[in-house]
Amino acid sequence: MQIPIYINISPFYYTAKMNVLIHVANSSHLQYSQEICDLIFVSAQARGTGIAKRSPEYIEEKMVTGKSVIALDGDRLVGYSYIETWGHKKFVANSGLIVHPDYRGMGIARKIKNRIFELSKTLYPNSKIFSI
Repeated sequence: MQIPIYINISPFYYTAKMNVLIHVANSSHLQYSQEICDLIFVSAQARGTGIAKRSPEYIEEKMVTGKSVIALDGDRLVGYSYIETWGHKKFVANSGLIVHPDYRGMGIARKIKNRIFELSKTLYPNSKIFSI
């Protein structure tokens, strides 16, 4: 059983306390796939980076196979990251880390990165893990 990580954030410019939960994504999170794709695309454009554009179907496959994590504030998407493998699963990359602009600068990316790394170690204990 996976236990979500709770992040209580109370930055100075918010009056309400947020409860961001980081879950191992599953089929109950499929509704966020298009929003994740859109966020990846917009963020790549804004930063001028080469983050690969992904389809909703690709994101959904990562979710239903338990190879991604999703951060939510209630039902609002906060962030996401997924696992890639290659070389007959000898190598694992934690990829696609994204945080919604409204939640940046609060340490959420670090928490998502830690959670996806933990998931990678659990799923692929004998692999070399990279974080991109």
